[in-house]
Amino acid sequence: MLAIADSAQQGLFDASWCGNVVPRDSFYGLLAEHGERIVCDGDFADCYAEGRGRPSIPPSTLAKILLLAYRCGLSDRQAMEAVRFDLRWKVALCLPLDHEGFHPTSLVKFRARLLLHGKERVVFERSLELATELGLISGRAEQILDSTPMLGAAAVQDAATLVRCAVRKLLDAVKVADSQAAKKLRCGLRFDYSQPRVKPEGDWQDRDARMELLAEVARDAERALRAVEADEQLLAAPAIVEAARLLREIIGQEFAVADDDVPRVRGGRRGRQIVSAHDPEMRHGRQTSARRFTGYKVHAAAATEAPILTAVSLSAGNEHDGQQAGALVDQQPEQRRPKRVIGDTAYGNVEVREEFEQRSISVLAPVHSSSPKDGTIAKEEFAIDLATDTVTCPRAKTAPIYKSRPRRLNATLRPSRPKASGDRVARFSRSDCEPCPLRQRCSPGGQRDIRISRREDLRQAALQALSDPTQRDHLKRTRPRIERLLGLVVYRYGGRKSRYLGKRKSTLQAVWTAVLVNLHPIAAALRLQAA
Repeated sequence: MLAIADSAQQGLFDASWCGNVVPRDSFYGLLAEHGERIVCDGDFADCYAEGRGRPSIPPSTLAKILLLAYRCGLSDRQAMEAVRFDLRWKVALCLPLDHEGFHPTSLVKFRARLLLHGKERVVFERSLELATELGLISGRAEQILDSTPMLGAAAVQDAATLVRCAVRKLLDAVKVADSQAAKKLRCGLRFDYSQPRVKPEGDWQDRDARMELLAEVARDAERALRAVEADEQLLAAPAIVEAARLLREIIGQEFAVADDDVPRVRGGRRGRQIVSAHDPEMRHGRQTSARRFTGYKVHAAAATEAPILTAVSLSAGNEHDGQQAGALVDQQPEQRRPKRVIGDTAYGNVEVREEFEQRSISVLAPVHSSSPKDGTIAKEEFAIDLATDTVTCPRAKTAPIYKSRPRRLNATLRPSRPKASGDRVARFSRSDCEPCPLRQRCSPGGQRDIRISRREDLRQAALQALSDPTQRDHLKRTRPRIERLLGLVVYRYGGRKSRYLGKRKSTLQAVWTAVLVNLHPIAAALRLQAA
């Protein structure tokens, strides 16, 4: 049953009597004075049964504790110790001085309620409503997009450990549904899975012996899968189905079976690869070509008129930044969606621009340069006229734009419109390229091709916008603002590393740390309003 916090109740040991000890302009003073405007119990009414059960801890109190825990970088147990012993926390939570605090699992159950009822963003939305009320953000202003890595909480596992941990998850799921079936299943397997991170005994240093041991690990996993898939009663449990699906995906990812039915370790680099059985959603990603990480990406949108994060989402570490651009806009209400977004090169490709064109949103972002690595003249030096389907080179030679297709002897190229399946090409003749004085820098092979993207019109419009010095200066001055906000999320509030396993729980952490970032300008506006 939902319990409501009574902020008006005061006793001899009420912490509000010590309010002068805690500065009013501190974060604790902000929660004590304006806590009801930031979070209230009514926001979580759907998470509790009405009129049934014993009264709960007021959800607004738990929400404030969660904010304080993220702000101070404390675990659940440390946070509850601070509730019991720290005077600043008691003032912020409006608790009496002799309050003994709550059990640490209260926060665990509170987060589970938020995820179960889809309320993980409710405090974030409240912060945006308060920012709008204070006049910090208004209407459909510009927004900046960017992302930053979030390291996963699980360890990266090798092939043997990955498969063994997946088998253990399957055994645990079977044990919950039917303990006798789990015991029978364990007896039918060759290896012991009580300690899945301990590899089977063998010579793991010798390559041939290691390959044989890995093959036997894969066979043992297949035995477990076949035994579970043969029992229809076990497959009725969703947890068992999910564990079996994960194990099947990991086996197919790590091993290939030839005609001799011997599983062999797959070689080479593979994308979208599961790296941990404990957190199957995190992936290897790259911050730059030289910096690699494992986990997720935090994607954010920020208003240009105030240091406020307006949208936050999470994706696997190997996803391109531009793939989440539309989701950042779609999660905002219609009246707050921007008319224009600003970003770096990751948001300047044709795919992202086309996606925003469908939403009637313009994009101000650098266009990825098409300059070849060999130093030849870039595509930007050529004049592309889409009205006449022609391309003019720096020496005023013109070539028509044709549908892209492989070169064939005696083939006739026919002009055509852009196709949904591919690009087009403008191919200059050898008679124009061979006598040209720029040939060594333009067409060392004797003939120059210029590829025209499927939506070259969007690319040309972007280049034209960036040719305006005012727009270039606005992009240069405005885009870095979001990097400071993401720096607060990452470094000040511990958002660089996920506290939890799984994408949804990691998203909850990212969203609630974004609330802490938004409370900085909100607190300043409230102080100004009070003055």
